[in-house]
Amino acid sequence: MQFFKGASRSAVAFGVCVSAALAANPLTTDFYSADAAALVYHDSLFVFAGHDEQGPQGNNNKAFVMNDWHVLVTDDMDKYHDYGAVLSVKTFKWANASAFAGHCEYRNGKFYWYVAVHHATVKQDEGFSIGVAVADHPSGPWTDAIGHALVDDNTKNDVALNIDPAIFYDGDDIWMYWGSWNAGRRVKLKENMIELASTPEDIKIKDFFEAPWMHKFRGNYYFSYASGYPSTTNYAMAPSLDGPWTLKGVVNDKEDNSETNHQAIFKYLGHWYFMHHGANSPGGWTYRRSVNIDYLYYDEDGNIQKIKRTSGVDKVNNALVKNGGYRMTVSHSDLALADENGIVVQQKADGMAENQLWVLTQSEDKARHYTLQNFATKRFYCPPNKLLDTVKTSAEACVIRIENASEAKGYYLFADYDSDYLGDVLNISKDVGMPVITWVRTGTDNQKFKLVAADLPKVEEPESSSNEAVSPKSSATESSDGAVVSGDDEVSSSSETPQSLNMARVEGGVRYDAASRTVYAEKDLNWFVFDANGVAVAAGFGREIRLNAFRAGTYFVRFGKNNLKVVK
Repeated sequence: MQFFKGASRSAVAFGVCVSAALAANPLTTDFYSADAAALVYHDSLFVFAGHDEQGPQGNNNKAFVMNDWHVLVTDDMDKYHDYGAVLSVKTFKWANASAFAGHCEYRNGKFYWYVAVHHATVKQDEGFSIGVAVADHPSGPWTDAIGHALVDDNTKNDVALNIDPAIFYDGDDIWMYWGSWNAGRRVKLKENMIELASTPEDIKIKDFFEAPWMHKFRGNYYFSYASGYPSTTNYAMAPSLDGPWTLKGVVNDKEDNSETNHQAIFKYLGHWYFMHHGANSPGGWTYRRSVNIDYLYYDEDGNIQKIKRTSGVDKVNNALVKNGGYRMTVSHSDLALADENGIVVQQKADGMAENQLWVLTQSEDKARHYTLQNFATKRFYCPPNKLLDTVKTSAEACVIRIENASEAKGYYLFADYDSDYLGDVLNISKDVGMPVITWVRTGTDNQKFKLVAADLPKVEEPESSSNEAVSPKSSATESSDGAVVSGDDEVSSSSETPQSLNMARVEGGVRYDAASRTVYAEKDLNWFVFDANGVAVAAGFGREIRLNAFRAGTYFVRFGKNNLKVVK
């Protein structure tokens, strides 16, 4: 595993690997975990989790017992490494109990972890305060960043229960949200991350209870939170951080055998995820919870779809795709993606069909961005960012983002990564010839494409010969039977009648169909297409060459040892 790329940290030295062999919910059964926050950094996902230490369910155990926090990390959503209890209440000398929910963010080259703890001396309401720990790496060592609370019961316009801090960046602005008991607040932080830059203000969400989380998508702001008690997770949407907020209702139902509901919403390697806690570990209940991760999806209008709680998400491969030739099959149909007349469609897989062969090249500017060029047509996979529009190929190169959807089922081909639009076989059809369209990410298998490495046909240099018709000086190519291909897609023959309209037979069984602009041979041969200057512009192995994607002009075609000239 490649945890925290670029950092010289030993996975063994800082903890133990989580015991689960497969991606599964909950993330770990090695300890009871809760109130988790997510941070994506250098292609690794870090999970900052609270630690439930309460005993078995019983009348004498009705309270949260929490003294420290763990950090877990993964780079494949399958195996999680636990760095252990890297932060505790004891880190804050002014605190005396209760390691409640926290949130970590990276800024100014440091990691800042905002946590709720019980203050040892300041108590006007319930005595909870928000502290800030700082470290150079999520595994620690963590230290108290300011030596006192950032927010406590003496803070102007605080709430009775100062818990559940969450950080959100909006451009250069840094906001912290927190609250409980139906009262939520937000405040702007200074650039140093450890001072308030404004007076706390009401978040003005009517059905808010606790557990605030903010994220942004397609230009809209999403405020999710626990509502009621026992809690559901609800959310609201607004065009700006200042509202107006539209309540959207429940996104995650009440958790089984757990009264609380605490979420984190984040994007990691092409997937949107919903992290939450339940009581689904052996011996779990309200005060012995465990962290789970499920998929989160939006509809075409940007509404969050209700979370479907599952046994776990798919393992992913976050390695970059290597340059080279690939054949792409659709996971749900096992049909291959082909370029047919400038449209990307699924066809019966044919290992010899060169219009099913794609050349993938990494972008020089952005990681995980690539070009996909069809080997046969030389046209590029260029999806529109308009929903329900057909994916076409273009003579001009366009760059798309490609992410692994599932190690077992393939890749997402994004049309608009930020908007969650990607390639989708229309109607989840398994019919040959069905086109690929742009649609919202739904996680269905008709959106997942397997990339299987394939050897590209070798391009051989044409033999130099004075009697071969590859020279731009030649005005026509004449075979042994006198057939000549020239003019504006016209074919004539001095020795035999064309087998079909606009079709003539040339030496070796090679023929040209002007209607489809395709050159045919009777058997598979190495072939080349040269421009008027004798420069090879296409090459391959097979029994047909499609010229419809070529610009107008003069081309010399060689099939094996047979040559002809085509003027488009």
